[in-house]
Amino acid sequence: MSNSDPLETLRVEASCSVCLEFLQDPVLIECGHNFCRHCITRWWAGLEGSFPCPVCRKSSRRRRLRPNRQLGNMVEAARQLRAAKRRATGSEFGSTACRA
Repeated sequence: MSNSDPLETLRVEASCSVCLEFLQDPVLIECGHNFCRHCITRWWAGLEGSFPCPVCRKSSRRRRLRPNRQLGNMVEAARQLRAAKRRATGSEFGSTACRA
């Protein structure tokens, strides 16, 4: 990944690879990847006996979801930084600069 924008790098790392949004209620699965609890639960819906990771495809025999509270706190900080950057640049609701 490019080092061009650290905030963009943080946004990507704090995003769920299923929904592509900021992680919500992040959980860690056996292979070490993190997902929104809702996303991985939905991804595994209807499966029995083998539960593959959406990223690396490594399967586990049980639906073991471990809460990742530290990552959740980091995701919240990333959300706040992104919102602050949007407010500072005027990009949240369009530019605030005069266009006359």
